[in-house]
Amino acid sequence: MIPTRLIILSLIFILLSPIYARIGEERLELEKRLNVSGGLQYREERVLSNRRRGMPYQKYLDYLPERSEIRVYYKTLDGKKPVAKEMKASGMLEGWDVHIIFVEGKSVLEIYRRSSSINEFEFSALLRLQTGQSFWEKRDTNDENDETVTAFGFDYERNDKKLRAKKLGSNMMLICSAPFDKFIKQEFLDKQMESLPASIKGF
Repeated sequence: MIPTRLIILSLIFILLSPIYARIGEERLELEKRLNVSGGLQYREERVLSNRRRGMPYQKYLDYLPERSEIRVYYKTLDGKKPVAKEMKASGMLEGWDVHIIFVEGKSVLEIYRRSSSINEFEFSALLRLQTGQSFWEKRDTNDENDETVTAFGFDYERNDKKLRAKKLGSNMMLICSAPFDKFIKQEFLDKQMESLPASIKGF
C-alpha cells in the first residue's frame, strides 16, 4: 500500500498546473517574470535571515518535503530595477517582499509582504492572478463541524479545492497549494504523535 503522505505529495503536482494558477509554476518562469518587473532575489544571508524572521513557514521547516527550497524576492512598486547595494539587512525598502517555497522546482506557497498596507484592490488582484478557470470562495469560520486539516489556516479557498489564501495582518497575504498545506500539517501531527510516549514518560 502506498503511504498516505506520498499520495498527498504526488497530488501537489498532479492537481496543480501553471495553466490554472501561478502556484504550480516553474521557478525559472516565475523568476523570468519577476526580473522584467523590477524584481531580484535576496542572496545575502544576513538579509535573508531578517526577511524570514516571523514568517509562518518557519515552524514547519523540519517537515518540508525533499527537494524543497525557499527563496525570497524583492519587487519595486514602479517596476524599475533596484540596485543591489540599496538592499538593507534590516527594514524593508518600499515595495514587495515575496517568499516562495518550491518543491521539485515548482511553487507551492507564496507570501506577499508589502512595505505598507495591502489595499483591497491589490488583495483582489493577487487573488485574481491565482484564479485560473475557477473562482474563490470565502471560508465559513462559523462551521463548528469543520475539521479541515491546515497548517497555515485560510480565509479563502478556490472552489476546485486546489488553492487556499489568507490575509496576514495589514500588509501580508499567503497563497498556497491545498495539498501542500494538508501535507505539512499531517507531517507535523505525525511527528508529535511519534514523540508522545517519550514526552510523557515518567508521569
